[in-house]
Amino acid sequence: MRVSILPTVFVVLGLLFSNCSGDIKDIPLKNCSKISGMPGPEDLAIDREAGLLYVSSHERRIKDQEGKIYFLDLNSSPLEPKLLEVEYPKNFRPHGMSLLNQNGKYRLYVISHITLYKEHSIEVFERTEKPSAKSKAGKWKHIQTLQDPLITSPNDLSVASENEIFVSNDHGAGGLSTYLFQDLFRISRAEIAYYDGKNWSSLGNPLYYGNGILYVKRLDGKEYLYRAGFGLGAVLKFDIKRENGKIVLGDPKQIVLEGGPDNLEIDEKGTIFTVTHPSVMKFLRHASNAESHSPTKIFSISPDDSIQEIFSNSGELISAGSTALTYKERVYIAQVFNDFILQCQL
Repeated sequence: MRVSILPTVFVVLGLLFSNCSGDIKDIPLKNCSKISGMPGPEDLAIDREAGLLYVSSHERRIKDQEGKIYFLDLNSSPLEPKLLEVEYPKNFRPHGMSLLNQNGKYRLYVISHITLYKEHSIEVFERTEKPSAKSKAGKWKHIQTLQDPLITSPNDLSVASENEIFVSNDHGAGGLSTYLFQDLFRISRAEIAYYDGKNWSSLGNPLYYGNGILYVKRLDGKEYLYRAGFGLGAVLKFDIKRENGKIVLGDPKQIVLEGGPDNLEIDEKGTIFTVTHPSVMKFLRHASNAESHSPTKIFSISPDDSIQEIFSNSGELISAGSTALTYKERVYIAQVFNDFILQCQL
């Protein structure tokens, strides 16, 4: 999730209507510990083959800050974040990201807010050398910048192949004042942008504040697109149909959760994990004050769409959680602002 650091009453008034919450019942996970040193680690991506966790990091509380990508070797001890050494594009402010492994070729696709509320891009990095004892993450190179007017305010993306990218916008076209107007009146303008390797198109389905997005192909060959509807307090599940070489989304099924869902991640068994923000008011307070706690909840969504709440915390342990990703019976929890991720026993 992304939020303006401007202390404007319009943001507060507009978002408070969406999902306020009272007391949070604590649902703990065992053996939790912090992995510090990464400001604003909002999104995660994992290379399960190598056991490498990539972290999208950007300090959002300080104006005009640029960001970086970090990585963790999950098979090492202790876990220490390392900077991904690559030539970053100018004004790199990373947000959502997606890791693609296609025929052994690894690429990281990362949303960047080049100029906040004005210019956005998808930056593509490719691994040019495999991980080794000397270079745990291998060597990477920035190879491409993707931009299009349909990327109006990108929050997250899911890359199915080099020729298929799904992007979830959180607002429609316009600058900061337009975003605030959409928030104040809960106007559904945030559409899904789609890239087929050559051209961009809109898959429609506008929301009031779209968030995480995830392409899934099940073992039976059926394809689905999941999208977090923050303003709806639900994850939308679309059937994907391919007609005459074009993508067509069916009517979505709503998977209702407690709070506004953020990013979406899937494990090897096909279970999806999402983090939700139960209180927008507390989230906004936390955005400007690290000591003001914002609650975090984690839900799992099974392939049959049944849900289970697996973690809930009022914010003392981790505030404004954004992503939950599993690896070898552990769960790694990212957050929007503070400078650590949490690892716990799943």
